[in-house]
Amino acid sequence: MDSPHIVLLVFLLLFFFLSPDSQQPSPSQRVELDNIIAEERHALEVLRSSRYGDLDASQGKWLNITGFRDGDGLAWDVLSAVKERACEQLKYVLGDKGIRNVNGLDESAVAEGVGDGGSTGNRLQVNEIQIPLYRNVTGIVHGLWTRSRLSHGLHPPQINLTTLAPGAGFKTQGYDRNVTGSSGKLQLRLDEKTGEELIFSGSLVREIGGTMTLRDESSPGDGWEISLHGVHFQSFGGIVLTTTSEKFSGLFALPHFSLSPHTFSLAQSLLNKTLSSTVFEQESSISTSPIHLWASSPNHPSDVLFPNPRCEYVVYLQQDPLELTAGGISLSTVKLIEDELRFPTGAPIPSAPHMTMSMTLFSPDCGFVLESIGPPEFAPPSGDHLRGPKIESYLWLAKRFSSLFATTCGLQVLLLIRQMNEASTPSTVSRISFYTIAIMAMGDGFVLMGFLTVGIYIDAAFLTLFSTAFIAFLSVCVFGMRFLIAIWRVQAPERRERERSANGSPGQARQTPTAATTITGTLPPPVTARSSSATPVVTPVVLPPDQDLAATEAEDNAATQNNNQGTTTNPRSAVSTLYSRFYFILLGLIFLSLHATSWPQTPRSVYANILAFTYLSFWTPQIYRNVMRNCRKALRWDFVIGQSILRLAPIVYVYSVPNNVMYIETDRRVAIALAAWIWVQIWALVSQEVLGPRFVVPNGWAPPAYDYHPILREDDLESGTTMPIGFTQVEDDTSKSSSGVTATGSSTRTGGKKRWDCAICMQDIEVHIVPAGVGSGNEIASSASAGLGSGILGRRSYMVTPCRHVFHSECLEGWMRVRLQCPICRETLPPL
Repeated sequence: MDSPHIVLLVFLLLFFFLSPDSQQPSPSQRVELDNIIAEERHALEVLRSSRYGDLDASQGKWLNITGFRDGDGLAWDVLSAVKERACEQLKYVLGDKGIRNVNGLDESAVAEGVGDGGSTGNRLQVNEIQIPLYRNVTGIVHGLWTRSRLSHGLHPPQINLTTLAPGAGFKTQGYDRNVTGSSGKLQLRLDEKTGEELIFSGSLVREIGGTMTLRDESSPGDGWEISLHGVHFQSFGGIVLTTTSEKFSGLFALPHFSLSPHTFSLAQSLLNKTLSSTVFEQESSISTSPIHLWASSPNHPSDVLFPNPRCEYVVYLQQDPLELTAGGISLSTVKLIEDELRFPTGAPIPSAPHMTMSMTLFSPDCGFVLESIGPPEFAPPSGDHLRGPKIESYLWLAKRFSSLFATTCGLQVLLLIRQMNEASTPSTVSRISFYTIAIMAMGDGFVLMGFLTVGIYIDAAFLTLFSTAFIAFLSVCVFGMRFLIAIWRVQAPERRERERSANGSPGQARQTPTAATTITGTLPPPVTARSSSATPVVTPVVLPPDQDLAATEAEDNAATQNNNQGTTTNPRSAVSTLYSRFYFILLGLIFLSLHATSWPQTPRSVYANILAFTYLSFWTPQIYRNVMRNCRKALRWDFVIGQSILRLAPIVYVYSVPNNVMYIETDRRVAIALAAWIWVQIWALVSQEVLGPRFVVPNGWAPPAYDYHPILREDDLESGTTMPIGFTQVEDDTSKSSSGVTATGSSTRTGGKKRWDCAICMQDIEVHIVPAGVGSGNEIASSASAGLGSGILGRRSYMVTPCRHVFHSECLEGWMRVRLQCPICRETLPPL
């Protein structure tokens, strides 16, 4: 075959289709799964038979399930105080109406003295709820937390893990997810199961789950992720969540965390229904993987070879009444907003207000209590508990952000295409820095992988996210790589010259006498001038008639091949190397960035700032190339300005907008610094075009390069060695009389102008000439500052070639985009 890659592909396909099925489950796995189901069945029996108040450590009442027995050692003596604290938060938010809803009573029932849940005649009905609350709280809330006053004097209990969970196989006594800091941040993603709900005694209760991200000073990355399950009491907006693991049957004991007998009955009835059906499905499943269905880790820690014990949590949440205006919001408006968000019909609705929830968190095995920061203990500027949008509002925001980002990527592609069309010749392509385009392509590669990954997990925004990823794919894999390959090929001889110089073979490097021997501010001698005496004169060799020309020709070809060995590369091999290096670096940076998400906060922030700074330094390689090649205009200005704004805008949004779509912490000082850095680079490019590529570079810091805008001196008029040829007239500005008569051929200390014909546009060129007798340095500078036309800006209007021909700058630059030859004498020109 022509390529070994085809052989490898065929081998992989055969291995994939002919490989045997996975190994059948072992009998020990089935036994372990049966033991897990037996424990769940036992916990269900305890859930059905228990009553409110059966878990009370102060009275010696315990439950016969894992984590709730007398000898398990968990700190259940604090549970009553935690429940009282949750009731205080409820009363602060809803007042007495909330307490009545917790007990399942309406106002008439209280007035008639009906206390507990025996009678249903005066029970609160679902359609009589008067509190403006979201019935479905699926969404994302986040805020700050602090240690509760209940944690004062509370010490972590001493737990024998071998006795508590003998089959877990814990290898250490240290706990993961143990909060040791005094404050931190918390994010909670709630997912309410719309299909699992129950109306009991006129009240509605629904199953709910969530993923909590808890972070303090010692937590890795973004914090610990904990999977929670629980119930949502819609009549008063209360939520109770808990973790479940092999050492803590939290979900089966969740009704005992309720705040009243009424909520206990609601939670018990719902969980009896949902947990029984889930256990039955587990028994009927053909899978024999011994996993806990309600594991507290999203990745199921029971699958880990060496699991570590983790802190367990009981979380109380209380939703605040919605406030659309200062006067509140009606129940009909809340229902209209929820219906329109879930089932859009285009009806005009007000903007959906954010959810606000107060929180109390209790860890019975690690021994601490946390609370959300907010009123009344803390002033609103310090925190407003947990706050965030419903999932529909968040997805709408994510879609809008993705659409704007897709538009941004599309504009970047359009600007790149226009720049590629502008740089359509080798002369224009050679001016552009390879690394500038490569850095931009790297950024587009990050966008591609990021939106692809997110689009896989978010079905609701799949189309928008994948559309953005597709535009980023066009930018990096189609147009970006095409432009990089074009630059790589055009600049290949330049790289080979550098390699020869680096290898210590200057004799093999191509010599350019006109560019190398040019002195700053002067022109080289004409091409017809006598060569330097240091250059040896080569005597022609005349071959005799009997010379073996074929043998000589073969020797010359062999010598040429030896000289070029190692410097000529296969174009296809070079392109393959470029592809490999680019994608290897891109994937390496992506994997490093993914690993950085697990770092502590400080090094992760430093890494993100360095990565953003490096990415936004894409104009720096172009500035450097302009200096090294003495090139003052390589890119279109709409490309420079447009790419700068479009690539800076998303980063500034993330760094400066609170509650951004990615929930990244803001740092406006970094955003200002990054914007200022882009501004500095743009001004450097502007200065290079107006004042010259090397206007701030000291002499000797850059390699010699030909200056197309030299200072012309009148002293060289008679010698004819450096003065451009073909001028037709000399004008002296100071010798002009009031009648307008011009004295031709005169000169003074202030200098004059000479006029040439541009062979491209056939128009005159007026060039300022330094007067005769003026020395160098400060005298030339002072003379040049006599008028704007004699300064740096004036010299930008004309260009002088090494063969001493003068043209308009715009004319010669346009000519050199097509070919690097003098329009008059066809002498080779140094590139711009």
